[in-house]
Parts: sequence; C-alpha cells; structure tokens
Amino acid sequence: MQRLLIVAIVAASACVDDPGPETFGDPTTDPQLPPRGSTDLLDWIAAGHYLAWSCEAAPHPARPGSGHGPNRICSNTVLATAAPGDGPFPVGAAAVKEVFDDTGAIRVYAVYRKVEAAPGGDSWYWFEGDRDHNFANGQGDGTCTGCHAAAPRDYVYTVVPPVAP
Repeated sequence: MQRLLIVAIVAASACVDDPGPETFGDPTTDPQLPPRGSTDLLDWIAAGHYLAWSCEAAPHPARPGSGHGPNRICSNTVLATAAPGDGPFPVGAAAVKEVFDDTGAIRVYAVYRKVEAAPGGDSWYWFEGDRDHNFANGQGDGTCTGCHAAAPRDYVYTVVPPVAP
C-alpha cells in the first residue's frame, strides 16, 4: 500500500508544470551532449542527434513503479561505455527516453545529463516534457530524483550498451 501511495504521489507531481530555464547557454550542436534548458534541448532533440546513440530496438512497457509509460531509451557514448562499477558515472554521461502515448506516438522526452563529478541526483540535469509543458527542467530536479534515487547506480536505471559494429 505504501509503495502504491508513493507511485501515486510521484505520478501526480509529474503533472505539475516546471518551465525552468529555456537555455543555459550550452553549445547546441554537440551530437553527444544534450544542452540544458527546454528550448535548446528540444531543438537539439528535433535535430535527431540522439538517434545515433546506442538505443533500445523498440519501445517497451515502463519498469514497475515508473510514471513514464511505454518508452525507449538511448544512451550516449559516455554512458554506454562507462566503466562497470557502482560509483558515479562520468561527467557528460547522458540518456534520452522517448515516452510514448497509447497510439505509439512520442508524447514527451525525458533526458538526464551528468553535469558534476559527484554522486547523487544533484549532479545530474533532468528534463521531462515537450514544447507545451515541462514537468522537470533543472539540475537535481526532485520530480526525477525522487524515483531515480532507487536506481542501481548513480540515479540511472538503464544503460544501453553500444552496438557491436
């Protein structure tokens, strides 16, 4: 019952608009590093940069307890090739999650990017949203860190390994 209540609270909190900054002034053309800020990030996504990363083959149901819905995750080279272990991921590690609606269309994007060489959710930039609504948009955003704190390593549940050439 307690877990169900936590999931309900997290799902409800994900419905709150969190516009955050539109830009942080990050470069917007690096294909391996998503920029921070809603406008810069969504423009970068629209350019398709992350599609060249290591991506899951197809959308799949959300992991138990996730408020994301059906999704597909892509990991950049820094995340996909990070040394195994249980310590923090390197600065520059990033992932893009496409979250799908019932028709199979992408509903929103969820993005995380390691911005500090330290453990913890505050060392990541978090974004979830689309052009009309942002549900998370900032470093250490509690909308994301609340669930990702239970991840097996440094707030990351899924690392998509590189595809062998």
